[in-house]
Amino acid sequence: MENSREHLYLAALLHDIGKFYQRADTGSVSTSKYLSDISKMESIFLPFNKGNHTHKHCLWTAQFIDDHQSVFENLVDANFSDLANENNLYSLAACHHLKNNQLSKLGEIVKEADCLASGMDRELEEALKDEQDEAHWDSFRKKRMTSITDNIHPRLSGVKYHLPVSQISLSKDFFPQDKFPKNPDYEHLWEDFANEFKFIKASNYRAFSETFLHLLYKYATCIPASTINFQDVSLYDHLKTTAALAVCLYDYKNDAPAAPTVKDRPFLLIGADISGIQSYLYQIVSKYAGKNLKGRSFFLRMLSDAVARYLIKTLNLFQANIVYNSGGSFYLLAPNTPFVNKKLKKAIQIIDEKFFTAFGTSLYVAIDSVSISKNEMMRKEDADSLGTIWQRLFEKRDKKKSCKFADLIEKSYDKFFEPLLQGGEALRDSITGEEFLSEDEKVVFEASFIKQNTYNQIALGKCLRDTDIMIVAESKLICWENKCYINPANLGFYYYFLNENELTQSIDNVSIICFNNLNFMIPVSGNNHTYEFQFYGGNKYVGQTLEEMTENPNFSRLGILRMDVDNLGSIFQTGIPPKRAGFSRFAALSRSFDYFFSGYLNTIWKETDPERSLIIYSGGDDLFIVGSWDTVIEIAKKIYRDFREFTCYNPNFGISGGIAIIPSKYPIMKGADESADEEKAAKNHTVKGLGLSKNSISFMDFPMNWDTEFPVVESLKNELVKVGNKTLLSKIMAHAANAGIKAHKITNIKTYWMLSYDLSRLKERAKNGTLKTLIDNCITEVCGNKSCLNDRLLATDYHALELWTFAARWAELEIRSEASPLPPSKGDMIKKDK
Repeated sequence: MENSREHLYLAALLHDIGKFYQRADTGSVSTSKYLSDISKMESIFLPFNKGNHTHKHCLWTAQFIDDHQSVFENLVDANFSDLANENNLYSLAACHHLKNNQLSKLGEIVKEADCLASGMDRELEEALKDEQDEAHWDSFRKKRMTSITDNIHPRLSGVKYHLPVSQISLSKDFFPQDKFPKNPDYEHLWEDFANEFKFIKASNYRAFSETFLHLLYKYATCIPASTINFQDVSLYDHLKTTAALAVCLYDYKNDAPAAPTVKDRPFLLIGADISGIQSYLYQIVSKYAGKNLKGRSFFLRMLSDAVARYLIKTLNLFQANIVYNSGGSFYLLAPNTPFVNKKLKKAIQIIDEKFFTAFGTSLYVAIDSVSISKNEMMRKEDADSLGTIWQRLFEKRDKKKSCKFADLIEKSYDKFFEPLLQGGEALRDSITGEEFLSEDEKVVFEASFIKQNTYNQIALGKCLRDTDIMIVAESKLICWENKCYINPANLGFYYYFLNENELTQSIDNVSIICFNNLNFMIPVSGNNHTYEFQFYGGNKYVGQTLEEMTENPNFSRLGILRMDVDNLGSIFQTGIPPKRAGFSRFAALSRSFDYFFSGYLNTIWKETDPERSLIIYSGGDDLFIVGSWDTVIEIAKKIYRDFREFTCYNPNFGISGGIAIIPSKYPIMKGADESADEEKAAKNHTVKGLGLSKNSISFMDFPMNWDTEFPVVESLKNELVKVGNKTLLSKIMAHAANAGIKAHKITNIKTYWMLSYDLSRLKERAKNGTLKTLIDNCITEVCGNKSCLNDRLLATDYHALELWTFAARWAELEIRSEASPLPPSKGDMIKKDK
């Protein structure tokens, strides 16, 4: 059969679609409102166990193929209705539970890929259990998918969190919940899916299958792959992983390595990570920061995407082979064959050369791989765990960063070590400070010179505001040569940024991508388009400058927020128990983080204050946001609250962040460094009784645990702002400045009686009852060295005076933002304009 590899890929994507279809039905096989006579032929599709046919979802898989026979006939070159053909799409997709002697060679690959994706031997008694074997045969229709984050270091007791049965959305309605008012409605979800499936018009395998993969992403991420063994793995992740493994097995069986040392290790896990992103992104003078930051950040995302697409094309893989792609890192599952190993080595050399030509030594892609055996995929006791495999890859990839461009240096020593152009500002990019490697790089911009890349990134930042759709082509498109486009690192992928009303040209064989828009199958003239949607943090913004975000006649400051998930490496290594650590679970966990940081974060931003903040970068497990200092704090709070809810309040998940509060014209690169220092302080923060807690936020050089310290300090700050007594704030900060606090202890003993005397006199003059109470609490807690704050018990290593002082400084900022500023005090450590 021609295109047997592509045929196999599609069959693997379809093999369990019947689980979705069956849950949408209302009856059994005999009373089904969907099954036709052909699909009810149990002896053809179903295994026989203990006197009964089992795994009846396969009948609905066959029915789905039958429903769309005309669609599949455009792809399949065999007699579609010939059930005797063992490589018919019916047989490959719907017969994967039969014995091997009942299957073709391609059918055996689908079955084996299904087993490896779940890490389960289908011949074992446990695997032979059917969802309909329970006391109530249709109970599977009432079950929901459990959250993968709820099962990290699983809790032995407590409530269980499940996902709503709906299409994926960037609303909190899609978050895991502990209870639902109604049974899941699979029927209407299926109807929406089936109706949208009809819009896939591609007539070649690849375009059809890749579009279908994204449709599964939209509708099947909330459907459990199994209600018995894999209730926390989505049907989408299982189908995607099965398809990737099927392609790898096919290639391995047809191009098996000759060396016996790599026999029975048919898979390669390829990892790539772009280093230098932080310095490259923040290397911008503040005058042009607003113009360049957004475009520069998006360019880096597309650069990672282009490298992934380049490897997929070079290694002849599919999108399902991309395990994860976000945050400047991606992972591919590939066959461990001579072809792939040779092509991968050459591809790495080409990528190195193109990166060095485009960026010098500023950016580098560390790419490496590890092999995986079937026993490791199947979680055999005598094999390494998949967590260990991931760790091995991390170490190999990170080791490459310490010797980057090694091969290129050996071949082109002079490019790295002989002097380049030297001299004044005319030889450097006026925005980034990067040295021009050639005259061809120079572009005139506002009476100075910048690099072509910098110019393109500024243009990209502008056009992103009005972009609805991105078109990716493997050659220049003449019809849009005047539109905004980029070709990252000259890897041969052209990204065009358009509005929907500009899609008037007829084009063929391109990828059409919608950002954060689930209605992604937009009609475009031409043939064999791949339709995709991607989540991207901060695609839409109002185009404000940093100065406009922070504009305030009384007190304007820019906040720079950096956050990321705590202990993510150990979560991947040990969070999933070895007996449950199937490859699909790792894929599901990775996708969950990307959903939150690349997708849902847009909802947080929109619900807070989009006119006074901007998502510069968000993806993977971290983020970078700038905005008015008070808005940024509110965003950080909401991110923390929603992340805890999204991770089902699992104590094994934490998120820490740091905020630098700086003048709006302060160099953005310096501000980014300071926010990184704040984030590091949060990661190293300790709390009494908890030790190294992480899960903290730090700003103004004061880290606080999100759960224990921050809410109590914020509550006190709110009371101080409400009272609005500037004298109290100044006195607290002045006494703290003279207290000689070391290791959270007051060393200047005079502080106790001086503070008590000073604040007591202020209390005598006070007429506000709340103010008097605040003063009493401050004196009692500071002088009594009590573990409470404003009469609320608090587990903390901080001295009470430190907490009162920080709350006062925070309150002072808010009061200064709303009214005339306070006179300078010793406790005010916020940076002044330079």
